[in-house]
Parts: sequence; C-alpha cells; structure tokens
Amino acid sequence: MGESMQKPVELILPKIEGPIFIEGYPGIGLVGHIAANFLIKELNMDIIGYVESEFLPPMALILEGKPNPPLRFYGKDNLILAVADIYTTPTLVNAIAREIISYLKENNAQKVISLGGMGIGFFKEQMGVWGVGASEEENRELENAGINVLTYGSIMGMSGRMLWEASREKLKAYVLLGETFGDRPDPRAAANVIEALKKFVPVELSTEPLLREAQMIEEQLKRMHEQMEAARKKAERQYESIYL
Repeated sequence: MGESMQKPVELILPKIEGPIFIEGYPGIGLVGHIAANFLIKELNMDIIGYVESEFLPPMALILEGKPNPPLRFYGKDNLILAVADIYTTPTLVNAIAREIISYLKENNAQKVISLGGMGIGFFKEQMGVWGVGASEEENRELENAGINVLTYGSIMGMSGRMLWEASREKLKAYVLLGETFGDRPDPRAAANVIEALKKFVPVELSTEPLLREAQMIEEQLKRMHEQMEAARKKAERQYESIYL
C-alpha cells in the first residue's frame, strides 16, 4: 500500500506550469455545469485527467461510446477545466478542493475561477452576474470589470470551498455567479457567466449557441404554461356548466 492509496482523494493530472484553472461543478440552475461543458466543446478541449477516490459512486460515464470517470479535467494549452457529472458529498468536495488547491499552488497557478449560479427566485429583464474574490485585489478587479461584488452571503459546494482554500494559499481566485430563477437548467445564466469570464481569461468564443438554446427552453416553458392555463380554464368552464 503506497502513500497515495491512503489519501481519500488522488488527482490524476499532468504537471502544467502556470495554469489557469476553471471549475464548473453542478449547482443552482446547473449554471457552472452548462458553462463548463460549453467551454470544453467550443474550445475543443481534451480530457487530461480525473479524480480518483474510493468514496466516489461505482460508475462509468459513457461519452461518445467510451467509458469515462465522473469527475474529469479537460485541458488546452495552460487552461484546465474541472467538471463533474454527479453531485459529490460535502466531505469529498472538501478533500477534492484541498488536493486541487495544493496542485495549483505547486504549479504556480495564475488564476482559479469557479463558475456557478445564484438563485434569486424571480425573473427580471436583465439577469446579472455577481462575483467575489479571494482578496481585496480580486474584488477590485471584479468591480472594474463591471461585475457586482458579493459582500454578504454564502457560496456552497466546490466553488465556496475552493475560494476559501485558495485564499488561505494566497492564490488569485474568483467565483462568478450568474443570477438565475433557480429551479431549472439555465443556459442564459451560463452565457452571462461566460461573458464575465472572458474579461479574466483570454478565450475567444461566442455565447450565441447558448442563447439560442435558452430561447428554445423559454419558448417550450411558455407553451407548457399556456397549455396548462388553457386546461385550467377549460376545467373551470366544465365545472361551471355542471354546477351552475
């Protein structure tokens, strides 16, 4: 039994000097998850590693006919992207976050950015993006980029834990949260978060496909709502004709 086997979590990840690390684990409105998967596709990123742990559910994820681990790392040049296709337990999230930050510290990471959603429970014309940094300096950068800085609140899951671990290690870290209603997958919030990300990471891509997807979802929801409304009115009319 080697040393590595005693750790609850092991990162199988090549050494990349001065990486920019982006995390998009599933959370509110699946915003980070949608954004991360969109980045992988649009930037043609390859799988470069994964998280190994005895405490992960026994499963393989089949992608394009091939088995894959559920917690993966994708890479292109010095960009590393972390995605998860399962919800992980809090204890495991803590252990993974510690391992990731220690890897990033060793490899002199330039930036650590988490993408996620902030459930606001209502709709408005222009959904915004909130951010918070690991230090005053990052908060100033967010402000200068026109992003609302979160001064009070809580950030759950991988994003919150990584921000805290990164701040302890004096790494440059940010969390970007797209406002979303909070009860359904939200590609529009994911597009908003990517637009904010582009101010911090030199990625060239258009969020147009995400906005098209958002529009399709919104139209489907509107149709469903109209059908339910029509059915409700019809039921009311039947009720009235029977009893009145």
